[in-house]
Amino acid sequence: MSNLYIRNSQLSVDEVIKRLKEAVPNNQFGILHSYDIKQTLADKGQTLAEECHVFEVCNPKVAKDILEKDMNLATVLPCRISVFTEDGATMVGLALPSKHITQLSDADDLSSLIETVEQSLIKIINQSIV
Repeated sequence: MSNLYIRNSQLSVDEVIKRLKEAVPNNQFGILHSYDIKQTLADKGQTLAEECHVFEVCNPKVAKDILEKDMNLATVLPCRISVFTEDGATMVGLALPSKHITQLSDADDLSSLIETVEQSLIKIINQSIV
């Protein structure tokens, strides 16, 4: 199984972003920051042909619970959802927390917390692409 969850959408990047911004709070998460990577690179003299937007999202209660189990996991929080184009197709994805966080920590009861987060993030993506 892949370490990434990536889905294609028939919607435009702007429409997916609009839906993502609705789906995040509807699933008890918040958007902490967002980045327009293409624009950031352009501002620095670099041209990126594809669109690329990154959203840092967080469920504060779960983040607190994870950090109380292992503060080293601050290095991989908050979770990130990316909206990008690939050969003109709109894509939405994330690195699956269950694949990388559990490899970084052996804290007790972490798996159940991560599974809940992962299912919520997948739900957010699925709600954003249709």
